Amino acid sequence: MRRAAVLAALLSLARPLVAEEPPKRSAVWDANCTVCHGDDGRSQTEEGRRKKARNLADPKWQASVSDGRLTSSIQRGHDRMPAFGRKLSGEQVKALVAEIRALVKAGS
Repeated sequence: MRRAAVLAALLSLARPLVAEEPPKRSAVWDANCTVCHGDDGRSQTEEGRRKKARNLADPKWQASVSDGRLTSSIQRGHDRMPAFGRKLSGEQVKALVAEIRALVKAGS
């Protein structure tokens, strides 16, 4: 019994050492968003820095914008961001909004 307790304690200590893989992004994200916003949404790509793209993973910013605002920005564009309303379906836009929200939840 004591061995089991020691083993369990050691395993619990080892868990934080195992690196979790970042969540995979959708094909729509990869094709349309990654070039500026990157895989993690932080906009630390060359194109993102050049265009001063928004850090979508910023929890304070996310708390300040509604899903409607995100939807509108994706569909109609915003500042230097192009419009994707003619390129993406309503369902794809909705999925991107959820993916943007998940950037904060995932701690990306």
